[in-house]
Amino acid sequence: MRYFIQRVVVLLALGAALAACGPARSSVASLADQLWEYSLDHPDGFTLEIGSMTEAAEGIAVAYAATQGSHSRNSLPSVIRHAYRHDGYIGGWLDTGSGLYYFDSVRLFPENQLQEALTFAYLNGQLAVYILSTGEEISLQPSPAF
Repeated sequence: MRYFIQRVVVLLALGAALAACGPARSSVASLADQLWEYSLDHPDGFTLEIGSMTEAAEGIAVAYAATQGSHSRNSLPSVIRHAYRHDGYIGGWLDTGSGLYYFDSVRLFPENQLQEALTFAYLNGQLAVYILSTGEEISLQPSPAF
């Protein structure tokens, strides 16, 4: 009986560890396909909670540096894996200057935490933050404090 309980505990721990690593490869590929299609239907951009595929309506979206420069269908799996390991949000936006559509793993801050969002943005080398409820983009200037 003791051996059985030990095996169950080990199997539960292994399952939890695998779940913490994020989704399986097939589900990442499927989600990447869904996000790519979603981006085609939302050329002005989006911020989605990837667990439910619902758009966030409020908050301050700030991209992580780790997924910066992701602008193709092929880059979506790494953005998805990062989002699963962090906050669970992915943002998409069109850079009208280059014509490239970018995908980022993003962190959402409450809208009353602008200073915290700006600090996070500076630390992640971002040029702007985006307030979802108003559609306002706040550009950042380099700060000597960082």
